[in-house]
Amino acid sequence: MKNKITLLALVCSSAAMAQFPLADEWMLNTDGTTASYEYYPGMPPTTQTVNLTDSADVLTVCYDNDYVYIRANGLASYLMGPWAMNPNEPAAILKTYRFPRNPQEEMGTKVDQPFGGALGIAINGVSLYGIGDARSYNTTDNENNAMGDGLWNSDAWVSEGPTLDATGLGHADGNENYHYHATPISLYPGSTTAHSPIVGWSFDGFPIYGPYGYDSPYDSGSGVVRIETGYSLRSITDRTILPGGASSTPPGPAINATFPLGTYQEDWEYSNAGHLDEYNGRWCVTPEFPDTIYAYFVTKDAAGDPEYPYYVGPQYFGVVNASEVGGGSGNITIPGGVTCLGGTNSVDELSTLEFSLYPNPSNGVLNVKGVDGATYTILDQVGRKIAEGKIDSPIDIEKLENGIYHLHLELEGKRAYSSFVNK
Repeated sequence: MKNKITLLALVCSSAAMAQFPLADEWMLNTDGTTASYEYYPGMPPTTQTVNLTDSADVLTVCYDNDYVYIRANGLASYLMGPWAMNPNEPAAILKTYRFPRNPQEEMGTKVDQPFGGALGIAINGVSLYGIGDARSYNTTDNENNAMGDGLWNSDAWVSEGPTLDATGLGHADGNENYHYHATPISLYPGSTTAHSPIVGWSFDGFPIYGPYGYDSPYDSGSGVVRIETGYSLRSITDRTILPGGASSTPPGPAINATFPLGTYQEDWEYSNAGHLDEYNGRWCVTPEFPDTIYAYFVTKDAAGDPEYPYYVGPQYFGVVNASEVGGGSGNITIPGGVTCLGGTNSVDELSTLEFSLYPNPSNGVLNVKGVDGATYTILDQVGRKIAEGKIDSPIDIEKLENGIYHLHLELEGKRAYSSFVNK
């Protein structure tokens, strides 16, 4: 069972110094669901299924005043694969990430998204890779490779799109990291009449939504439309001039059937043609943020295909720690004193308590058996502490509003987590 956990924080806009509610939503694995994938052991179309013993989705969500922390193996809970033209297979790579609870616009020089590796994390704990595939045009070889000139940088969706699986549009890299490049299609519905949900979070702390939002950014009653990129293909007949007007020395490849327009990131330029700014986001209202938030959006064209720059632009809008993005992402240590929402793997990996909880749904009284003397904390769905105490009698929850709550227990260095419904 995967629960979608929402934490409530306050976001401070550096422009207006106004406070906004920030909803950090993650697909928390509460029952140990494990990952699986299909691959081609020989030539397609024969496939073989591999059932891993590693947990899928997000293992733990923790937070303090400054950050939200998540731990994940980077594996989706849907059946991943198979992958054409890609020999790589995914594996569990346990990582811990953090996201600022008070994201702010970078008022100085904006930070480039990483040349390779993650720029953010999807709500299921899978890495969101960026525009590039760490290759560029190599004049000597007349091809795109890792030893290229670094002037005309390959677009990962164009070069790797055919190698992605059909279920999630993801695949593994050479280090077994499963990731998305353009649009995590399993995380948002195809509806064109409702605002898309949050599909992930950029490392600057701002949300990434699916492709549909409100036509007027500050009017939730303005109708839902496909949110269009502000980038357009450049009107060029050769690759001698880079975006911004600098000469390309050496020039890029001729525009032809082998290297059509759109092959490279530099084939695009910001033209302010759509709804979004050059970072592929905008200030707007959303269902989660009725008082406005800066949000990135997945972009696709009228035919439904992913369109540059896909979800985050060439630079981040907000402040990021450069050491925590790209290949360095996932190396965070969760500090003490945080509040955790549990899951299949608690942050400190202490032995868990064995207990029973009933009735669930509750009728105003919650019985917790097997852990007499344990301390308890009750959190609501947005992570706020509702009650705390010691287990020496049934817990009176008659005054709690109807809804889902999280019970945290601790006794002699052991911890346990569970959820219950109050009716």
